[in-house]
Amino acid sequence: MKNAIKIILVTLVLSYSCFTHSQIIPVFPTTGNPQIPQVQHYGYSNAGSPVTNPKYQINDLERESQRQQNQDEQIKREFEQNEKQRKEILSQVESDINELSVVNYNLPSLSNQKGTKYYRDVYDKMLALNIENYSVKDLNFQIENAYFENKLDKAEFDKTIKQTGKFIIAKMKELNYDTNSNTAKNFMLFEFFSQTLQLKGFKEKHFPLKYDFEDNWGRKDWSKMFVTKLLRTGTGQCHSMPFLYLILAEEIGAKAYLSFSPNHSYIKFQDEKSKWYNLELTNGMFTVSSFILNNGFIRAEAMQNKIYMQNLSKQELLSQFYTDLALGYLHRFGYDDFVEKVANKALELYPKNINANMVKANYNTVRFKYVMKQLGINPEKKQELQQIKNYPQAIVLLNETNGQYQKIDDLGFQLMPAEAYEKWLGSLKEAKNKQENETFKKQFKGLVIKKTKG
Repeated sequence: MKNAIKIILVTLVLSYSCFTHSQIIPVFPTTGNPQIPQVQHYGYSNAGSPVTNPKYQINDLERESQRQQNQDEQIKREFEQNEKQRKEILSQVESDINELSVVNYNLPSLSNQKGTKYYRDVYDKMLALNIENYSVKDLNFQIENAYFENKLDKAEFDKTIKQTGKFIIAKMKELNYDTNSNTAKNFMLFEFFSQTLQLKGFKEKHFPLKYDFEDNWGRKDWSKMFVTKLLRTGTGQCHSMPFLYLILAEEIGAKAYLSFSPNHSYIKFQDEKSKWYNLELTNGMFTVSSFILNNGFIRAEAMQNKIYMQNLSKQELLSQFYTDLALGYLHRFGYDDFVEKVANKALELYPKNINANMVKANYNTVRFKYVMKQLGINPEKKQELQQIKNYPQAIVLLNETNGQYQKIDDLGFQLMPAEAYEKWLGSLKEAKNKQENETFKKQFKGLVIKKTKG
């Protein structure tokens, strides 16, 4: 495995060929009582009366007696062999029964913990959504609200989004931008994220949104990833900024798409001439695709499998919302079967969702380690791990865990260290990228301004 995040598990070389990546119930041969073949008793008729056989001489009788003795000994050996096999099977069955009665192969449920109900309620609501026609604003709020046990103010959130949308449209009209143009709408949205804006006749100013360098991965506080936090503080990162952009695009009727690169997400949109643009919100710049490709952590397999730099459809975006739901749950409470259920739903909608695949891999690892702890086995010690051959269900879990990591490798994932990510983001400010950004902005001026009648 190439992933630094995975826990190294020694692959077993076992003689149990029946164990695969799926759950298998061993089927044992049925022995019952051994059937002793009927032996022909020469010298008796079918009626049971004695008869004579003038053809038999004394030597023939001795040979026949020896043959019967050999046959009886063979039957006895077969009986003993069958009895030994029967006892071995019974011993294995007893071992399996004892294993099932002692070892819990599922993580303990956290459903009794205060607050988990809100996540399960959101999940149930998501199942009823139209996968191609749902509100990005409402769904994103529900997921963030579950983290706070439904204590956020939805009316205030809606009001903020509505007012922001009106401000953006008003600024477009003031600048004589074409309010029917998708290009103009996206350009104005980008200006909202990256520039100081003010409407004529108003004292209030809107200041550009800034990148939050403090706990930008949400390791200490998962709510640092939220749109509601971004709106409250004016600072965010590569999760909250693109999602706020999508919410505002939905509000003003613009078409824009979420896209992934290693450890990162950004916005893509298409102009009226079908040309695609990349918007880097964390630094407020247009970027070219070559800049993303040259970050050093996009393997050829990743491009072939299209896990990066693709504009996500509404269905694929919904898959990411399920992933966000699972991530919020596990950061707040931990791993249990709910995390697996949500991750599986995300993968059902978008099997190549690299984030959902990693959630599933981490869940499998936590579950496997939990079972190993019960069995008193350290999975990182090769010699100890060999004991797993006595526990068929544990072997199934090991195969599932390694199989999930193999799937991630096959998709082309390569871990990008945090320091490499920060360095890559900083490189946006290099002279070449700044020049390309200014070039893009100049190109837009002729596209977004309305043509006045002469």
